[in-house]
Amino acid sequence: MIVTPVPVTIDLLKSDLVRSPGLHASDIYGELFAELEPKRYRYDGPPNPVLLAMGTAWEKHFEYLLIANGINVERPEEFMSDDGVAFSPDLVHFNGVTRLWEIKLSSMSVKDLPTEEANCFPPKFDKYQCQMMLYAYWLGLRDGCLAFLSLYQPWNPELRLFNITWTDRELSDNRRMCINFAKSRGKL
Repeated sequence: MIVTPVPVTIDLLKSDLVRSPGLHASDIYGELFAELEPKRYRYDGPPNPVLLAMGTAWEKHFEYLLIANGINVERPEEFMSDDGVAFSPDLVHFNGVTRLWEIKLSSMSVKDLPTEEANCFPPKFDKYQCQMMLYAYWLGLRDGCLAFLSLYQPWNPELRLFNITWTDRELSDNRRMCINFAKSRGKL
């Protein structure tokens, strides 16, 4: 037998998703959380392309599973907010209550996640919450769903789903915080 390593020359970030030029919501909340929690969110280099590709693959497969199970979701085109910020929720759900979906693949554990109705997530989920509330505000929605796949124990991945309902005040306060942060950094 002869085993020869082959260099990976495939573009792992190739995607059919179109991202318009200009300011994106992820630029705002990404920089905000890099400042708030630099040990978790400030990177010295580009993100790991294999991890990004795994996240995208999970998103696409989970979307397929939802549709195959009769859940009426659609992957929308990119939106533009009244603030001039582009944003792209993973999915929008139209069964009963219209809600936005975010699908996450993470190495974070499910420890401390609610197992029954609660009024908050643990702080380690603040960035996800910030993202979802910003999108919900701009879409005029008060409801969302977070699909969280934990690879904390890779041999035993755990999927958790959460329906979330925010108050108008929570949404407007979050939007104000993000927009004020963007303005303070000269992005708006």
